[in-house]
Amino acid sequence: MKKCKRQQNNVRQAAKERKEQEQKQEAELREQQEKEQKRLQQLEEERIKTERDTAEQQKQAEEQQKKALDAAKKAKEEQKIAEEAAAKAKAEKEKLIKEQAAEKAKAEAQAQKEAEAAKAKAEKEAKEKAEKEAKEKADKEAKVKAEKEAKAKADKEAKEKADKEAKAKAAKAKAEAAKNAASVDDLLGDLTASGPSKQGGEAAAGKGGGKKSGASNADVDSYAGKVKAAIQSKFYDSDTFRGRTCELQLKLAPDGLLVSITPKNSPANDAALCDAAIRAAKLATMPKPPSREVYDTFNKAGSTVVFKP
Repeated sequence: MKKCKRQQNNVRQAAKERKEQEQKQEAELREQQEKEQKRLQQLEEERIKTERDTAEQQKQAEEQQKKALDAAKKAKEEQKIAEEAAAKAKAEKEKLIKEQAAEKAKAEAQAQKEAEAAKAKAEKEAKEKAEKEAKEKADKEAKVKAEKEAKAKADKEAKEKADKEAKAKAAKAKAEAAKNAASVDDLLGDLTASGPSKQGGEAAAGKGGGKKSGASNADVDSYAGKVKAAIQSKFYDSDTFRGRTCELQLKLAPDGLLVSITPKNSPANDAALCDAAIRAAKLATMPKPPSREVYDTFNKAGSTVVFKP
C-alpha cells in the first residue's frame, strides 16, 4: 500500500516536473522566437535602408551625370556662339574700318571746304565789324558833341535867367542880409537831409514871422532841378530802374564842381540805382550856382536830391 502511494507520488512529481519543463521550454522557445523576430525585423529595416540609400545614391549619380552632360552641352553651345560672335565682330570691324576710312576722307574734304568758307566769312565779318565800330564811334562822338552843345546852351539860358532874377533881387537881398544873418544861420543849422524841400517850409514860416532868407525857395529849387537834370543827362539806364528811388546828398564847390556825393541812409533807397546815379553824377558837369546866396543855401547844410528815373 505504501509502495503504491509512493509510486503515485513519484508519478505526480514526474508529471509536475515534466509540465514545468515543458513550460520552461515553451518560455525559452517564445523568447527565442521574439529575438529571432526582432533580428529579422532589424535585418528588414537595414535592407530597406540600404535599398533606399542605394536608390538615393543612384539618383544623385544620375543627376550629377545629367548636370555634367548639360554643362558639356551648354559649353559646346557657348563655344559655338562665341565663335560665331567673334566671326561676326571681325566682319563688322573690317566693315567699320572701311566705312571710317571713307568717312574720314569725306570729312577731310568737307573740313577743307568749310575752312575756306569760314575764312572768307571771318574776313567779311571783320571788315563789317570794323566799319560798324567806326560808324558807332562817329555816332557816339556826334552824340556826345550834341549833348555838350545842348547842355552848354541850356546852362547858358539858365545862367542868363538866373542872373536876371538875381540882379532883380540882389539889392533887396543885400539890404536885408545883415538884418537876417542870425536868422539865416539858425535856418541853415536846422536844415536836415531833406534839403531844399524842407528849407522851403522853414522859409515860409520865417516869412510869417517877418524874416526872410538870402535866397528864395524858387531859386534854390530851380538850381536843384538843374543839378538833377545834369545827373540825368549822364544816366543811360533809365528803363532798367523805372519805379525805383534814390535820395542823394551832395556838396558842390562855388563854381559847381562836385565835391562829394553819397546816398542818404533811407529805407526807400535802391542800392543799384544809387550806384548808377553816383557814377552819372561824377561824369556830369554840374551847373554853377546862379548866386552866392543860392550856393550857400543849397550847399551849406548838405543838399539832397531825390532821383527817380
